[in-house]
Amino acid sequence: MRRELQSPYFAVSVAVAALLGLVLMIACFGPTDNWAWDPSFYYAQIRSPLVDHDLNFRNETKTGDIDLGTTVTGLQPSLWPVGPGLLWAPFFISAHAAMLTLDPAHADGFGFAYIALVALGSLGYSLAGLLIIYKLCRHFGGRAHALATTLLCLAATPLFYYTFRQPMMAHTTGLFAAAAIVLIYLKLDQRATLSPQSGLLFGVALGLCFLTRWNGLLMGAVPAIYFAAHIHKALARRSGREAGAALIQIGVMLGLFLVTISPQLALWHQLYGSFLALPQGGESFVPSLLPINLPKVFFDTSRGLVFWSPAVLIGMLGVALIPDLKLRLMAALVVLGQVTLIGYRVDWFSGAGFGARYFIELLPFLAIGIVCLLRRLPRGAGWSIAAGALMVALVVHQFVLMHAVENSASGWIDAANYGKGQPIGVRWQLDALVRLLRDPALWLAPRPYVSEDRQTILANALAGVRGPQAYLVTGTALALAPAVVFLLALGQRLVVRGRAGPLFIGIAAYCAAWTVFFITMR
Repeated sequence: MRRELQSPYFAVSVAVAALLGLVLMIACFGPTDNWAWDPSFYYAQIRSPLVDHDLNFRNETKTGDIDLGTTVTGLQPSLWPVGPGLLWAPFFISAHAAMLTLDPAHADGFGFAYIALVALGSLGYSLAGLLIIYKLCRHFGGRAHALATTLLCLAATPLFYYTFRQPMMAHTTGLFAAAAIVLIYLKLDQRATLSPQSGLLFGVALGLCFLTRWNGLLMGAVPAIYFAAHIHKALARRSGREAGAALIQIGVMLGLFLVTISPQLALWHQLYGSFLALPQGGESFVPSLLPINLPKVFFDTSRGLVFWSPAVLIGMLGVALIPDLKLRLMAALVVLGQVTLIGYRVDWFSGAGFGARYFIELLPFLAIGIVCLLRRLPRGAGWSIAAGALMVALVVHQFVLMHAVENSASGWIDAANYGKGQPIGVRWQLDALVRLLRDPALWLAPRPYVSEDRQTILANALAGVRGPQAYLVTGTALALAPAVVFLLALGQRLVVRGRAGPLFIGIAAYCAAWTVFFITMR
């Protein structure tokens, strides 16, 4: 490891990555307004308790003309998990501390510093997830395949949009948690014996998966198969000691899982008067024995994978080629479970959000599948060129979709049917591509109906915007980006040095502190 860090190639790769990050921040980072449905709820769940010292989200959430009513405790319900807010909270608190020190009159949780730091924090979790995905891919392939696959996960899926355009959503934190639990399995499985830290690591990681996305509970297949394999081995050896050790670790995992998710239970108790709740209710699912929307998940022109994210389909095919039998079974169960759940959902198309976003949290498994497919390609320049051309086409396709949706109010797509999940055809995709090719300036044009302070730095500069107010959010995020990279490097260093245990204990303690904070709030 030390020799690798001293390699000139490592220094060059770090420099290239830093330059690429700078370009992406300047050209692509423009977090859209967080005051709309889902983002407003995620954000309210940290702003309201930390600034207003209450759990009344009504003054912070935007629901259009829909009134959500009140719960038995007299508060507005919240249908969204609290995990993203908890992971953003350190960034929010940093902004709040700075505002209290420098400009107390505007320390209200709404200003540019708060949005810049929280959006940057969300971007940081996306970067952390991608770094883990790269490590997962390196476990199964070479540097070139791992790097290409990681970039494909970012730029050929909706992840790019939720990293640079709308980071006030759960997908970046959900990706980070899902990637972490897969990496934990690969690290632990390298040991011939059961790891004494397995319960701790899996319990906290699985808790984060659930806290960030309800369907993150599907990732429970990872520790379930890991422990089942060790128990099976112990029984085959007739070793009661080994089987007992596995059961103890399962108990530790369940205990720490409950500690980690306890902030959500506490919030439910304060909002609904019960520690267990089903906020979205049965109305979110189709009343049918079969997942009747399953064909639409793949073939519908409104967010079906064939038309909106072919890279996800490629990854699904590659799952069958994963050489690790246990990991292949985990991936198959999680992917199948996710697809089935979406098939039961009324909003299988993910509402008015961009793209097939419900598959972002599957990227750690799908990336491994893509690498395994790339390794099966015949050797030869022709095959490499073909694979590279396909990857470029998938990236361009995703960017065309993103620009079309961002310009939906200008008639690039049928906005009304898109929001309702109704078929919208495919001809518009070709029309959007032709429009962008004929007028390349559109790639960098300001987005319609997005305020100047949420446009990218490059778009504002090319549009001749000179007022400093327009650059406060993006400029602050750009200036503080190195600090986020430093935090990522510090976290990686702790893990490499075997400090993952204390780090995960700290995460569990952090969640427990939030639980106490919520419970004592009136």
